[in-house]
Amino acid sequence: MIAIIRSRFNEEITEKLLEGCVNELNHQNRTFKVYDCPGAVETVGYAKKLASVIFPEAIIVIGAIIKGDTDHYEYVCNYVTQGHSYLATQIDVPVIFGILTTQNEELALERADINRMNKGKEFAETAIYMINAFNDAGK
Repeated sequence: MIAIIRSRFNEEITEKLLEGCVNELNHQNRTFKVYDCPGAVETVGYAKKLASVIFPEAIIVIGAIIKGDTDHYEYVCNYVTQGHSYLATQIDVPVIFGILTTQNEELALERADINRMNKGKEFAETAIYMINAFNDAGK
């Protein structure tokens, strides 16, 4: 089972990313469960907890951090990126970093567009690839 953690902040974007991800996982006949949390920052602790409780095949973290007028964007991006990077080295589960970090909402919407480049589909493809790689490495 693949765990998908979806940040509800910037929900218009994360919902489209989730849709692309779910469509691809269904297309590949993969089982998954979606877990929602308030924002990108909370995905770090939630991913760690899920890894230790449900033992998923992979964790896909979906979110969207969009630059505003303050330095908050930088702090959130750094915290989330470092948190998931560290977590990925500490658990025996692929952690797929599906958090968009964009300069504006337009760029985020472009990357979430279900009819164009939807990155959610890529997150699912990466998860499947890494599950297979982890399984091969364990043989």
